[in-house]
Amino acid sequence: MKKKVILIAAGAIVIIAAFFMIFKDPPFEQQFQETTADLTSYLLEGDMEITKGEDIKSYAIKVKYLKEQEEEYFRVSFTDKDLNQEQEIIRNTEGVYVITPSLNQIFKFEGNWPTNSIKPYLLQSMSEVMDGDSVQCEKTQDGYKVSTAVSYPNNKNFVQQEMLFSSDAKITYLEIFNSDHVSQLKIVFSKVDYEPGLTVEDFNVPQQLEKTTASSNVANEDLPLLPMETFDATLTNSSVLENEGTLQHILEYSGEKNFTIVEQIAESEETTQTIIMSGDLIDAVSLLGRYDGNQMSAVIDSIQYTIYSEDLNEQEMAEILSSMQVVVMK
Repeated sequence: MKKKVILIAAGAIVIIAAFFMIFKDPPFEQQFQETTADLTSYLLEGDMEITKGEDIKSYAIKVKYLKEQEEEYFRVSFTDKDLNQEQEIIRNTEGVYVITPSLNQIFKFEGNWPTNSIKPYLLQSMSEVMDGDSVQCEKTQDGYKVSTAVSYPNNKNFVQQEMLFSSDAKITYLEIFNSDHVSQLKIVFSKVDYEPGLTVEDFNVPQQLEKTTASSNVANEDLPLLPMETFDATLTNSSVLENEGTLQHILEYSGEKNFTIVEQIAESEETTQTIIMSGDLIDAVSLLGRYDGNQMSAVIDSIQYTIYSEDLNEQEMAEILSSMQVVVMK
């Protein structure tokens, strides 16, 4: 009889444990992944800071996302607070566009941006980085804290990511660190809306831009600016070429990996131009550019750069251009 009671009690414990496992809430990272997988639209707004050497660049950022049937639409706006300069990236059914009012230009790319690599400002990417083996999640007083190792193409210093979420699974804060746990990027989200009422028309590309002027302090006499990252190559030659009235500064670097940088003040067009681009769109957060085999071009702080090299890969070119500093060569 006693043995029978023990068996019944043991069976009851197993049943209770099974019910507990069935009805227990799944881990937060799983909840968030399920939430983002079910989303058909969202709107994010916030302030982003990016560390560039000893400088900190500040941006206002806005992200719009819509899924309609099998099509996904994205619209991401970055506004440089120091330069009062905005750039937008739009993906719709016709292609991928980079909108640059300060140049009065629209650049059209082929490709599958932004799903070709993770982006810190997208909910889909936040969900993706939670799928790794190194994820640590803890309950906080106001929600959840998630920490995980990350690997970002074209941002080799981004190795660790921390995110804070509210109790209803909405992102409030994101920060990315390098291997020395020094902050490289952080975003404070001021608005997160999972039902923003977006339509396909919100992702139309403007036919005409309102011409703006960026508040850049760099003039022709300040050029050339030098990269902080050179992969141990040294500057062996510097020259100036006048091309149709525009001064181009040419910097030649020699070493194990040779490369040449051509830079000039970016000039705005009088009328809006749409330019079909070859190559791939490069989105390294602080750098939007074009990569085409042995060269990469980008406009950074109103300066147009092109780097040429047979020795550097895409990530290395992006690192060099992202490291351009106001180091005036006299």
